[in-house]
Amino acid sequence: MDFHKILNKLTQHTVFKEWHSKNKNYFLAHAFLMLDDANKDTWQIGFYNADKEKMVTFLISPTEVKHTEDQEVLRSEQEIQKLEPEKIKLVVEEALEKTKQFLKGQDAFIVKTFFIIQQYHHTPIYNITYFLQTMETVNVKVNAETGEIVHHDRKKLLDMGK
Repeated sequence: MDFHKILNKLTQHTVFKEWHSKNKNYFLAHAFLMLDDANKDTWQIGFYNADKEKMVTFLISPTEVKHTEDQEVLRSEQEIQKLEPEKIKLVVEEALEKTKQFLKGQDAFIVKTFFIIQQYHHTPIYNITYFLQTMETVNVKVNAETGEIVHHDRKKLLDMGK
C-alpha cells in the first residue's frame, strides 16, 4: 500500500503518459484510498488544473489504470495546493498506526476508514477519517514528513451540515 510505488506505477503507465502529454497544466493534488474490502486496492490519484478549476482522477487498481474526464471540484475555503511526493516520508501504515494509537481509550468502534494525502497549509498530510458505529466521524491529520498529529476532531454525522 505504498504511495510512492502507486504514483510510480501511474506515471509509468501509457494511459497516464498519453493523458499527461496533452495536459501539462495539471498538477498532482491528492491521493485517496478507502480501506474497505471492495476498495482497498484501488487508489484514486487526482490532478488539478487551477486555470480550469477542474480535477482529473486516475483510478489505479492491481489490474488497470483509467481516468475520469475533467470534473468540477467541490468548493472549499482552502486553495488546492500541489502535493509534493518527495516530502512524504511516513508510509500509510505508520500514519494509520499513529491515528489508531490516538483513538485508544476512546469509545471508537471503527466501521469504515479512508484517507487522502494532500497539502494542508503547505505541508503534506495524511487526512484520515474514521466512521464510527456511534454515527460519528473522527478526523485526524498527520504530518506526512514528521508523523506529528497536527489536527483532530470528532463530530456527530447529524451535525456535519451545520
